[in-house]
Amino acid sequence: MVQLVVDSGCDLPDEFLRKYKIPVLPHRVSMGKDEFGDQRNPAQMSHFYTLNLLDRSRPVKTGPAGETEIEGILAKLVSQGHEDIVVQTINGANSPTYNNAVNVAEKLSGDKAQITAVDSHTVFSGQGLLALYTLALIQKGLNGAQIKSRTEEFGRKTVGYAAIKDVYYLRERGRQKNEKSVSWLKAFMARSLNLHPIVSMTHQGSDVADTVKTFDGCTRRLFQLAEEKMVAGELLMPAVVVSFAGPLKDLDKVPGFKAFEKTATEHKVRVYRSVMSLSGGINLGPGTVSLAIAAK
Repeated sequence: MVQLVVDSGCDLPDEFLRKYKIPVLPHRVSMGKDEFGDQRNPAQMSHFYTLNLLDRSRPVKTGPAGETEIEGILAKLVSQGHEDIVVQTINGANSPTYNNAVNVAEKLSGDKAQITAVDSHTVFSGQGLLALYTLALIQKGLNGAQIKSRTEEFGRKTVGYAAIKDVYYLRERGRQKNEKSVSWLKAFMARSLNLHPIVSMTHQGSDVADTVKTFDGCTRRLFQLAEEKMVAGELLMPAVVVSFAGPLKDLDKVPGFKAFEKTATEHKVRVYRSVMSLSGGINLGPGTVSLAIAAK
């Protein structure tokens, strides 16, 4: 049976990753002079969000999972007897993690094991949804090469949405990475008018799907986007991953979420709740709510 590996950008509950024994490739997180690997450790993530370690004044950066870390994890799997391994990474256009995984896969693949690197073409909650789809394929008995073909196509049909709480934070993060999608003027106007964007994230890049007055209105609209696809019967998979850049217990308090869960139950769609990866929280900002669906 195929062994799935994901990177730490993948938003899925920790208990789910442990249940299916899915190893995690750690992205690097730097805070000033301190650097550590994001292992999607619940205590670490809770500490990070609860203490409000994300703000515009604090120099926080993320980096890819390095080849050394990837090789260590994959070599261990090979030594344990895994013969068919699929490594699923964050969108290759957003991070070198995919290229690093390809290099390691080529180095370690041979008579003992075949390692297949897969570009998810998505990020964060979208990665979580793709991992769920991949597990379904594994349970059907598909091999690594077949899974790569199917999941890369599924990734292109996956869209992640994020309700942004702090536009100034998003602008500052973009400025640090030489991205100018949110100008100072746009951020100023958004704050002055209490407007909050919903960012859509696909394999083609990110864009603003909608702009809504008040953050409460923004999160309600975020969940409505998924509800509309549910009601229309357009989901390719009866699952939605919802991630939150904050303590997970606060997700129930987010406007629109309980109504969204009710609609999902009525249409037999399962909702997976997850703390947002540190990479996601650092890039999108504290308090951000994200979800991912795959639709026709």
